Amino acid sequence: MVEMGYYNYYNNENHLSVSVPQDRYQEMVARYNANSDSLHHTNEDPYSEKNLAVREFEEKLAVVAADNRSKCSTVHDVYELLGQKYFGKDASTYMDRLNADEATRAMYDNELNATLYGTYQNSNLNDPRINWKSEDWETEELKDKASNQKIISNQMANILSKNDITLSADETLLISFDPYTYEVSVQGLRDGARQETITELLNRGNNGQELFYYTLQNSGSLNQDAVTKYKAYQNIKDLTGEDLSELTLKDGNLYTDSGKNILRLVKDGIEKDSLIPNDFKQVAYDYSKDLLRQVAKRGFNSMPDLNLNIGYTQDYGFFSTSNIMYVA
Repeated sequence: MVEMGYYNYYNNENHLSVSVPQDRYQEMVARYNANSDSLHHTNEDPYSEKNLAVREFEEKLAVVAADNRSKCSTVHDVYELLGQKYFGKDASTYMDRLNADEATRAMYDNELNATLYGTYQNSNLNDPRINWKSEDWETEELKDKASNQKIISNQMANILSKNDITLSADETLLISFDPYTYEVSVQGLRDGARQETITELLNRGNNGQELFYYTLQNSGSLNQDAVTKYKAYQNIKDLTGEDLSELTLKDGNLYTDSGKNILRLVKDGIEKDSLIPNDFKQVAYDYSKDLLRQVAKRGFNSMPDLNLNIGYTQDYGFFSTSNIMYVA
């Protein structure tokens, strides 16, 4: 269950910052049920048809917003993500919103506000999703996945085309990853030189990491111990620069070669990280601590590695290999 209510997730200085999310709907419920010992000049029935519909909508939107925040480190990232989603470009402008139809404008504004500031019973009622049923949300999720698959597949096709690489109709790439370095490995082509070139292209810049994230988000059932091991490794690397596999376990704690308790370094890393809101630093620390506890209990080398792979063909683009037996 994601958090509900107003919160300044990206520390925008022009918006109020609060220590915990402020859930206007629950405040409305408290006043309605006489749990308040003060008078209020504006009051609403939280169980009215309109308010129940908006609450249900915002609960669904909160899940979408939380997913957006997991992909976006900055406000600029949010605008790029939603600009592409609603206006077909990497960023939106005032004119884009002004020229859009009421429904599109409402959907964009609601998702933008939910991502940046949480959901707080203040949604634009022109949003058609307010009256959606569960199957409508499922259809939208599938549509978003299909759109993302098309875009990233086109990006891959563009990389191949710019480097004069063409796959025949019967050629399929099987792409796998090192979950710790994001290094890509490619199999499937009899032409070793072409296969090596594609491997090099996918390991340029952040290509490998971005494709890894895409594969992770679109994979089915995954071994949860492997996921925990991957998350713990990357979490420690991001916050401290240390390699989790090289830490020493002593008395239930993990230490660096120089004898420093990794939790001390994690705490310092979180304090210095400007992308983590101040009010979430303790949450971030507890999250990191729990990951380390699980690794210390099991042992890093005793936990399985996260094994992800994805297929690619010239005609279809990227596809899941979960239920496909691949023969090189």
